[in-house]
Amino acid sequence: MEKKKGSELFIVDNSDQDWKVLNYLHDWCQLSERMDIATGYFEIGSLLALKNEWQKVDHIRILMGDEVSQRTKKAFELSLSRAKERLDSGLEVEKEKNDFLKGVPAIAEGIRSGKILCRVYRKDKFHAKAYITHARQVVIGSFALVGSSNFTYPGLSENIELNVQITGRQVNTLQEWYEKHWDDAEDVTEDVLQTIDRHIQDYSPFDIYAKSLQEYFRGHEMTASEWEQQESVIYSMLAPYQQEGYHGMLKRAKRYNGALLCDGVGLGKTFVGLMLIERLVMHERKNVVLFVPKAARESVWESTLRRYLPHIFGAYSRLEIYNHTDLMRGGVYPEMLETVRERADVVIIDEAHHFRNTGTKGDKEGEHRSRYWHMFDISAGKTVYMLTATPVNNSLHDLRHMIELFSRHQADMRAYLASRAAA
Repeated sequence: MEKKKGSELFIVDNSDQDWKVLNYLHDWCQLSERMDIATGYFEIGSLLALKNEWQKVDHIRILMGDEVSQRTKKAFELSLSRAKERLDSGLEVEKEKNDFLKGVPAIAEGIRSGKILCRVYRKDKFHAKAYITHARQVVIGSFALVGSSNFTYPGLSENIELNVQITGRQVNTLQEWYEKHWDDAEDVTEDVLQTIDRHIQDYSPFDIYAKSLQEYFRGHEMTASEWEQQESVIYSMLAPYQQEGYHGMLKRAKRYNGALLCDGVGLGKTFVGLMLIERLVMHERKNVVLFVPKAARESVWESTLRRYLPHIFGAYSRLEIYNHTDLMRGGVYPEMLETVRERADVVIIDEAHHFRNTGTKGDKEGEHRSRYWHMFDISAGKTVYMLTATPVNNSLHDLRHMIELFSRHQADMRAYLASRAAA
């Protein structure tokens, strides 16, 4: 503390290695019954730097602000959030030099017991700095330090600040100012306590082990490529051109919400379809419905699934299989297919050229409605994959009708197909 010659002015600016704001408050903690602090920012390091001396004070009030004009509730919530983030960040920094946060539980208990109270001023921007101390002994009286030091470790000990001590009646005036702003401030004691408690919470050995595993594997989730190479049953069985077709379908479906594989007979479209099913069910955890010709259901699809992918075939799986003709059947099928429409994420259609003609649209409940329009309803909002060797039979409109199962009559798609047909 420096006393200017010819005056009663005492300045504390942290420039003297042996006399900083921290030393000033340390000494006053030994003498004070209560301490009122006004600060733009509050960090836990300020109390920790005082060691156990702050506990000698019966009551400590901390009135804080932030560099936000708190004229609205939303702005106040932002200010409170920033104040908590600063407190949280300060605790993280403290851990680097104080692994077990020695002294922090005592601070938390001081807040919990009401020894330390915290408020945030919400009416306007608040960036005041003042430390008002009230001694236990009347003969000592009350003093205050007013200036630029925030109640943070740098503000108390590292930064070059400018703080002036005031005494006598001036302290009473300052105390009145403090009480007015304290009354207008919002109590955040519980918010501060919750922020601190999170850092000093006791964790069981299992909690620590589980958290360690979580952090170790963070960012190590298996990618689609890793899954294909390490977990997939079908991928390694595909020929390079089949792998290329499989990846091509995924790429196009991601962009257009649907794709067609139009390989000729005998090129292994079924195995590309199996690969799609395995990827979608096992890696992406999606619900898949497969529509196939009745003649191919048992002889091709179900027998192949039982052989290579028995773990995803059968009851309680994410895969359901229907015949093309089931779309037109009565009895329990309309209800079953309505469930498919609601739950399925992906539709796969084998021999998709069977849906090249739209037929009669009819009413949604009409008996003469074609299976194309039943499929159109089921495909709404889903990704659609189609396998066929003959995408065009009579005209390019055959292909257009199939594409419209996932393009949903988008104008740009119709214009593109029309231009291709004209060419």
